[in-house]
Amino acid sequence: MLWLVVIVAGVLAYGVQEASNLPGLQNLASDTSSTTPKTSWYRTLLKGIFNFQPDPTVLQLAIWALYGGPGPLLLLPQTLLRPLAPEPAETEPAA
Repeated sequence: MLWLVVIVAGVLAYGVQEASNLPGLQNLASDTSSTTPKTSWYRTLLKGIFNFQPDPTVLQLAIWALYGGPGPLLLLPQTLLRPLAPEPAETEPAA
């Protein structure tokens, strides 16, 4: 369930890129395109799973942090508190 929140955060951040009139889309937050080769297997894997971009904008990073940060924290208590298997019912010994 936590993976789903991280993946949706990446998709949401990518969707913001399509709305060209939002503020913050022209300001780059970071640029790691020189350190991650375009044809590398790990960049392809990160792009496929998390929608990794080597040059995210400030707005994309903010959207990802706002959704991807609190989302797992809200789901974590439910995941930890859920019992893994039901308790076996106690049976009375046969007389």
